[in-house]
Amino acid sequence: MPQKKVLIITYYWPPSGGGGVQRWLKFVKYLPQFGWEPIVFTPENPEFDLKDPSLSKDVSSVLEVLRFPIWEPFGIYKKLFKKKEKLKQGIVIEKTKMSFLDRLSVWIRANLFIPDPRRFWVNPSVKFLAPYIEQHKIDVVITTGPPHSMHLIGLELKKKCEVKWVADFRDPWSDWDLLEKLGVKGWSLALHRKLEKKVLMDADHVLAASDGILKSLGEKCALNKADVITNGFDEDDLPKLDTSSEQDKFRITHLGLLNELRNPSVLWDILEELCVDIPAFQQDLELVLAGMISESILERIRKSESLAGTLNQLEYISHQEVFRYYQNSSLLLLLLNPQDKDQLIIPGKLFEYFVVRKPVLAIGKRPSQVNDLLIYTQTGELYEPHEKSRIKEMVISQYELFKQGKTSIPTKHTSQFSRKNLTKELSKLLDEIIIYS
Repeated sequence: MPQKKVLIITYYWPPSGGGGVQRWLKFVKYLPQFGWEPIVFTPENPEFDLKDPSLSKDVSSVLEVLRFPIWEPFGIYKKLFKKKEKLKQGIVIEKTKMSFLDRLSVWIRANLFIPDPRRFWVNPSVKFLAPYIEQHKIDVVITTGPPHSMHLIGLELKKKCEVKWVADFRDPWSDWDLLEKLGVKGWSLALHRKLEKKVLMDADHVLAASDGILKSLGEKCALNKADVITNGFDEDDLPKLDTSSEQDKFRITHLGLLNELRNPSVLWDILEELCVDIPAFQQDLELVLAGMISESILERIRKSESLAGTLNQLEYISHQEVFRYYQNSSLLLLLLNPQDKDQLIIPGKLFEYFVVRKPVLAIGKRPSQVNDLLIYTQTGELYEPHEKSRIKEMVISQYELFKQGKTSIPTKHTSQFSRKNLTKELSKLLDEIIIYS
C-alpha cells in the first residue's frame, strides 16, 4: 500500500538554525514510521539569522526537499541603508542602540510588508506547487508559521487544488508580543487580523503549539477543527555523558534569544545579594548565556562588581551541543515576557529541559500552561518577577544542593513529549483529515 503524502511548506529548514526549524524537522523525521511520506517545500536562498549544519543529520537521504528561489526585500534594505548585516529578530525592539535609519527600516518592514517580508514568495510558490500537488497526488498540505506568509501560500493552494490544508501556528499571529513594540497598529494591525482571520476560516484544520496560541486564534473566529500538539524533545539528540563527574561550578544557564522583554532583572539583583551574603557563592557561580542577547542585559551584568567575573557569554551553540551545556548546569532559566498577560507561548527549550532532569527557574506570569507543565513534570514552577523572596529561596536551595553534589532531579510524565510520540499524534490527526474528507 503506497504511503499517504503530506507536503510541508516551511521557511525554516536546515541549514537554518534556531528554534523555528526544530518542530517540523522532527515531525518529518518520524512521519514515515506512521505511514506518511513527507515532502518539504522551502526557500532555495533564504535570509537566515542563524545557521546550524548539525541539524542536517536528521534529514533523511531519501526525503524529497523542494528548494524554490525566493526574493526578499532585505537586499534593497542593505543598499538603501548601507548595511552589511541585518537587524536580528527579537533585538530590533531595543531602540537605544539603533540609529534613525535602523528604526525607519524596522518600521517599514513591520508596516509595509504584511504579514512579513516573505510575502513576495507567495504567488511564485503557488504557481509552482499547484500543478505539483495534482501530479503527485498530495493528500495534505501543511503550512507552518511564522513567517505567516507561508499560510498565504496554503490559502491560495486551497482555492486551486483538491487538497486538505492544515495551518500550523508555532507562535501567535496578530497577538504576537512584539508587534506593538515594532510599531504595528492601526491599519497595519487591522490588515494582519484580516489575513489571519481568512487563513483561520479557510483552513481545514488549525494546529497550534500551545493552548494559549489556540485560544488566541479561536478568539478571532470559530475554527473548523483545531488541535494542540506541543513541541518536544528527541531522545536521539541526547549525548552520552559521564554523569559520575562532579560539577565544578554552580551554573545558571540560558541558551537562546534574551531580549529586554524577557530580562530577569530581579534575578540579577538576587545574585548580587547572594554574592555578598554567602561566602564562596561568587567563586562558585557561573552565568552561561548564549545566543542573541540584549546589549542592555550584557551591560547590566558587566557593570556589576559581583557578576561581571561570573559571566560566560557564548555565541550561537549548535543544537548538537546544547544538551551538554544543560547537563553541566545546576539551574536552567526559562524566561517569559511578563507583560504578556496570557503567556501564549511555550518556549521549545522547556521540553528539552524535561529530559536532562535539571531544576528549572521560570520567570513570567501565572496562570500559564508553562507553569502547569512544570508542576505536572515536577521540574519546577513559575515565579512572577515581583516574587523576589521566593525566587531567592529557590536559588539558595539549589545552591545548597549543588554544594552537596546533588544537581539532578526526578521527573514525571515527560515521555509523552518525545518527538516520536508527538509525531504519532500528528499522524492520527492527518489520518482523520483524509478519512473524513
